[in-house]
Amino acid sequence: MQSQPYIRKCGNGCTEYKLLIVTDLDRASKAGDWTWRAVTRQGLLKLDIHRNPHVSIKWDPDRNLTSAMNVKGRAMELSDLTVFHNRVLTPDDRTGLISEIRDNQIIPWVFLNSGPGNTTDAFKCEWMTIKDGLLYVGSHGVEYKTKHGSHRNNMWVKTVTSKGEVTNKNWIGIYNKMKAFVGIPEEGYLTHEAVQWSARRGRWFFLPRKASKTPYNETVDEKSGTNLLISSTNLDQFEFKTVGEVVPERGYSAFAFIPDTNDDLIVALKSKEVGDSTATYITVFNIEGQVILQDEELSGNYKFEGLYFL
Repeated sequence: MQSQPYIRKCGNGCTEYKLLIVTDLDRASKAGDWTWRAVTRQGLLKLDIHRNPHVSIKWDPDRNLTSAMNVKGRAMELSDLTVFHNRVLTPDDRTGLISEIRDNQIIPWVFLNSGPGNTTDAFKCEWMTIKDGLLYVGSHGVEYKTKHGSHRNNMWVKTVTSKGEVTNKNWIGIYNKMKAFVGIPEEGYLTHEAVQWSARRGRWFFLPRKASKTPYNETVDEKSGTNLLISSTNLDQFEFKTVGEVVPERGYSAFAFIPDTNDDLIVALKSKEVGDSTATYITVFNIEGQVILQDEELSGNYKFEGLYFL
């Protein structure tokens, strides 16, 4: 059972929604000797369909979430948000923990380990969605290569029941087929941080963060953002559209469908990480790729990577 998001009809075609976003501050998450933090920010999104349509967002003051749980001195690098059985959940891409946010506290719920579930490493959680009563948790969806070898642990997907029971699903073929469909050769990559299942439309939607036709290079990767919107009903055949113009420094890190719009309108976050510079932008568009709110920079120079309607 899912709680219903806040929706307020203002009249004259105007509707208000409550929106929550959360940060992944990477190493800057460390706030003290045994304290790590993430920043949450709640906003009020106003949609006016009579103005072609028009979107505006007003933000509340930031709040800190803190925890002492960590892996090798890293923690609270939160990468998404969702509501599952009336719990506001968020994954930590360093610890592999799925935690509940309650009363401005972070409460660990489920631990996910990497790959097929038989590894000693934490799963690098990057996206979450809900399908058929299960919580789906995924990672970047690419093969990890170093001079010491390679692995495909980030190409597995986890499903979690309301009781916390975990099943490991092999998505290697799915990710590779999607990559090939948009013209990325075998040596290149397509990374994912923004994935949603639309029950209303019976389709998966993907907003890849990075796309490259060449092997990973850290400097080049910083400017490999995409404007792709990929969808599929069966994860075997795919369609894609483009959304606005590509801004290479910005890549999608999260998105959600605006409630009560028939899953036609999307609000998305874009992250920028170039050198030591970070920023986040918010944008709104429809599933045909028409932009309604151009990239709007969020204050604070934070890297927000989770978004959900409350």
